[in-house]
This record gives sequence, structure tokens and C-alpha cells, in this order.
Amino acid sequence: MRSLALALVLVLVTGVASACSESEDDRREAYCEQVKKDSAELTRITDEGGQSAFVTALPILDGLAEKSPSDLKDEWQALTNALHGLDDALKETGLEPADVDGELPDGLSAAERRTVIGAASVLASDEVLAATEGIEQHALDICGTALL
Repeated sequence: MRSLALALVLVLVTGVASACSESEDDRREAYCEQVKKDSAELTRITDEGGQSAFVTALPILDGLAEKSPSDLKDEWQALTNALHGLDDALKETGLEPADVDGELPDGLSAAERRTVIGAASVLASDEVLAATEGIEQHALDICGTALL
């Protein structure tokens, strides 16, 4: 009797958990729909936004990262962490993205310079560049849409 009750509990828990969870195919389909929806806006932002484009695009990129399938989670985390790191560094130093077009402005302390340069170097790292390439390749191959 006890093993029957345990088996019923396991069946119920497994059934409820699988009914509530989204399959990886469903997640991938929802992600691709979001990629298609957001790609034009991201293109517009990057074409018009100049140095501040990444700040404007952050909410869209965060939304895509949240919806991404499990095989892209690491790539999205690397990219969005680097973007948020640079955004945080700029805020911490009181700079706007346009202020760092090419070189840092005069008047920054050595610590502020290190903060911004460090965050920018993370964004330009091989890991983040590879992550960005992986995200874009997935969008092209799986979703049929250019993203970044």
C-alpha cells in the first residue's frame, strides 16, 4: 500500500511539473518569434544610436536573453553581463556613452579610467565576441533572421 501511494505521488508530481514546464522546442519557437519581432528595432537602434545604442538596446537584449533556449543561455549571459558592466561603469563615472567615442575625456581620475577601460575590455573580449557570434549564428540558422 505504501509503495502504491508513493508511486501515485510521483506520477502526480511528475505530471504537474511537466504540465507547467515549457518544452525546449516551445522555448526555441517563442525565442525565434521574439528574435523576428525585435530584429528590426535592434537594427534601427544600432543604425541611429551611435555610441549610446547599447544602452537603448539593453532592455530588448535582456528580454531576448530571458527567452533564449538553454543552448544559448551562456552566450546571452556573457553578452548581457558585459553590456551591463559597461553601462554600470559609465554611470559610476558620470559618463554618457557618447563621451567615450574613441577615447576617454579629460578630467577622469585614474580609478575612473580603469573602471571604464576594464568594462570596455570585457565587452571586447574573445569570450563576448564569440558569444555574440554564436547568438547571431543561431538567429540566422535556427530562426532565419539576422539579429545583431
